[in-house]
Amino acid sequence: MTATRRILILTGLTVAVIAGASLPASADFADVAPVPTTTVATGTVAAPASITVNDSCATTTTTVKRTVHTDPVTLVQTQTAYSSTSSTVTSTSNVNYYSSTSEAGPGLNETTTTTVTQNTTLSVTASWAASASRGVSGYLVNAHLVDGSVYPMAQTAPTVLATGAGVDADYLAYAPRLSVTTLTTYGWTATTAQTPVLSC
Repeated sequence: MTATRRILILTGLTVAVIAGASLPASADFADVAPVPTTTVATGTVAAPASITVNDSCATTTTTVKRTVHTDPVTLVQTQTAYSSTSSTVTSTSNVNYYSSTSEAGPGLNETTTTTVTQNTTLSVTASWAASASRGVSGYLVNAHLVDGSVYPMAQTAPTVLATGAGVDADYLAYAPRLSVTTLTTYGWTATTAQTPVLSC
């Protein structure tokens, strides 16, 4: 090999090395940057530890007497007497009753009608232990009926741990149960198990 040819070959190798060093790196050898790890905080909301329900029924009997005088000529009726009395007793069942009877008297051309009605009211109070969770904004008391429907009974402030209501005892036919849900400022909730069926 002549000296001139060796110089040309070395010059060509030098140019190739310099050119290769100046090219961008292939994607196959790109640097891999570490991805920062994100930790998602997890937690739970505590439902009230216990719920106490007191339920009872009371039946009210109302007796109304109304006396009407009927003019024998014009047949115009005029009320001449009216009275209404009521009494309430504790009941172990839902009592519904209605009767109406009329009799002549006590005066001439008078008729006295006596109406007796009985209706039962279910009174319910519920109390519960406070939730130990942070950010409690209140409590929601729901009534769950046997057909699957749910009705809000009350919503209380976080410091109010009891509520009560009175409803017609006819609702007992729907086998209502109660639950209490913890509400929080950040939207998480937790609900107690349902109570036994309410009764008289």
